[in-house]
Amino acid sequence: MAAEKSDALKILAIVNRKGGVAKTTTAINLAHGLSRKLLRRVLPEDVAKIQNESRLFRYLDQHYFIVGHVLLIDFDPQGHCARGLGITPGEADVGEVLMEQQHLAHAVVSADRAADGYPRPNLWLLPASDNLETAKDLLRDYTFRHGLTTLSGKKMGLVNFLTNRFGLAIERFQYIILDCPPALDSFTQAVYEFADAAVVPVKPDYFSMAGTGQHLSNISEAQLRGINIDIHTIVPTFNVARQRLDRQMVERLKETYGEKVSAPIPRSQAVAEAPAYQITLFEYDPRARNPATRAYQDLVDRVYHGERNNS
Repeated sequence: MAAEKSDALKILAIVNRKGGVAKTTTAINLAHGLSRKLLRRVLPEDVAKIQNESRLFRYLDQHYFIVGHVLLIDFDPQGHCARGLGITPGEADVGEVLMEQQHLAHAVVSADRAADGYPRPNLWLLPASDNLETAKDLLRDYTFRHGLTTLSGKKMGLVNFLTNRFGLAIERFQYIILDCPPALDSFTQAVYEFADAAVVPVKPDYFSMAGTGQHLSNISEAQLRGINIDIHTIVPTFNVARQRLDRQMVERLKETYGEKVSAPIPRSQAVAEAPAYQITLFEYDPRARNPATRAYQDLVDRVYHGERNNS
């Protein structure tokens, strides 16, 4: 069993075994939303006092102070997080970090696009590529046969290996968001244990709900086996409030999980178009006129202001 975790939320896994439920969209918007929370506008009369501070940055004649950084780790070999943010991955990725071919510091890339009008000075990405599957296979196989060994010669399980490989990130980032693929294998279960809590996007249709119900049961069973992860928030996505089935499914979620269910994310043109323009909803709709933007802001606020929920 992993060591007991504090009530402070730092590492959140975006999970669901069912595909097509907006996991990557949720991961990108949650990560960017949290990074926005970690910026403070600096009054003009105070700029001179901190002019030489490295965490001060200027955009559109206004100054902001960075009080923390957010890292988005893409654990899906499709690598959609980089595309959704409109950034080019560097020369290394998460697979090479896992295989100890690259140091974490050399693989993390900035998601800042201030030159394009989309400043994200404190948002970072550890991208993925096809070689993540190779890395996962090698780690699972080696763990099964021998157990993993650190450079110091200490043997460890897969979850402790993740903690070892991402120790620098845990130390330096205020939040770490994990975009997980639709799978439930030994590697994904290790990711669950590595995380402080899970955020579960759910599409309110019959098959998605059935798959999600099974997935949540798997998480509960994993807890009984000693995997220390909470279900922090369940996020209904692609919701059409005027459709009876959608309303029923959301009500069923609320009856089962209560306050853990966030405001539903409406099916919206904005949600579809923002990734196509390679920006987040908060950049596509900066005045938050769209209900989907406000719903994702609700999720951001839940994580930022909340503590771990006990399942």
